[in-house]
Amino acid sequence: MALGTTAQTPLAIGIPPQVIELLAQRAAEIVQERQPPEAAPEWLNTRDAAKHLACPPGRIHDLVQLGKLAPRRDGRRLVFRRQELDAYLESG
Repeated sequence: MALGTTAQTPLAIGIPPQVIELLAQRAAEIVQERQPPEAAPEWLNTRDAAKHLACPPGRIHDLVQLGKLAPRRDGRRLVFRRQELDAYLESG
């Protein structure tokens, strides 16, 4: 070795497997937290419309009967657009 130069020795640190597992779990949590949320479905059935409006499903049927909500039909099933439910809330 020449004068004025130093040998570079790799640094080795002993990390217990439990610590590595905790670090991996935390890294996975951070990645999950940073994922963009899934887009909410545009169309909701009666039960999900009731959840969206924070009311019982019977209230949804009452609002349809009163003409305040205009559902579409999928066979016998009623479906509602999320944006129309929001517009109903904002109009009241």
